[in-house]
Amino acid sequence: MTFDIKKYIIKIEGGEKVAEARRTNIYSGHISYERLWQTMERRNITKADLKNKFNLSPTTVNRFVKNENVSVDTIMYLCEKLSCQPCDILEYKK
Repeated sequence: MTFDIKKYIIKIEGGEKVAEARRTNIYSGHISYERLWQTMERRNITKADLKNKFNLSPTTVNRFVKNENVSVDTIMYLCEKLSCQPCDILEYKK
């Protein structure tokens, strides 16, 4: 039996290897960071401030601009720095 290892998780159960199908990442919606820009505007914070004052990498700022995935740690960091909640930064839109 052959299979694509990237599509399966191999576990050891009772001394035997067992292959389980991986979860596929198919979503009907996407993450929007529109609320981040609104929060920043209310507080007179610029995109440049994200890099210069909050020490976020240009790549991370670009991910926000493109509504791409960022780590939960980054969201938590911004919540701490902006004294806000995750709902003030992102929204899941269908």
